[in-house]
Amino acid sequence: MTSSGLAQEGTTLTVAGEGAVTVPADVVIVSVSITVEDENVTLASLLACEGLNRTIEALIEAGVNRDDVSAGRGRSVSKIQSTSRICDNSSCVAVADEAVTLVKEEVTIRFDPRNEDLINRSFEAATSQGAEAAISWYALEEKEEAFTEARKKAVEDAEEEARALAAAAGLRLGERLEIYEPSPPTVVQDSGAVDLFDIAMMDLFDLSWPWSLDPFEKESPPQAGMLEVRSMVMVTYRVYP
Repeated sequence: MTSSGLAQEGTTLTVAGEGAVTVPADVVIVSVSITVEDENVTLASLLACEGLNRTIEALIEAGVNRDDVSAGRGRSVSKIQSTSRICDNSSCVAVADEAVTLVKEEVTIRFDPRNEDLINRSFEAATSQGAEAAISWYALEEKEEAFTEARKKAVEDAEEEARALAAAAGLRLGERLEIYEPSPPTVVQDSGAVDLFDIAMMDLFDLSWPWSLDPFEKESPPQAGMLEVRSMVMVTYRVYP
């Protein structure tokens, strides 16, 4: 918070205002994966692909819209190499065991968070096929209303701070001259929130302001499925003696 005196324009006061609103997510992303372990990477890849194909068809039979299954299907391959120690009376030798290959096929599916019954059925369908299902993240597509409310609260917070500062300095707060927004409002979710479906979530966004890692006080993390929209503004006012 800074104030500056200008000969022609009079005295101004610039303060930072913060605003936050909590809103329900309108999209939930679920990841479904099949992992196969085998020494033969080609065979493991084939089995993982076939397993995920069966799982996707089971999900569609459970009510999932085929269009909601992401086109971005991924595969990861990792190799596990273990060693054994063989010792005699004088020395020990490390011997490499046969390497095991893990192939993971994964696909993501978008759901309406309000359709909890479909989400539960999908988890059951995935499990029945030997797949793993987990909520990866929540998202907010319809942002405008939440952004407007967060910005409004940020401007109100700035005016409250400006009045307090002006009064402390023995000045009277005048008209608002400028509102500067360093960056658009940001949507965040707390990674420690308890999942509605008892599944841990990861952060949706990483918020970092130029002057502070996180200027917002965290009284309590949002519940699972709830996202926090944060806004920060810099507001300049005229002040008078």
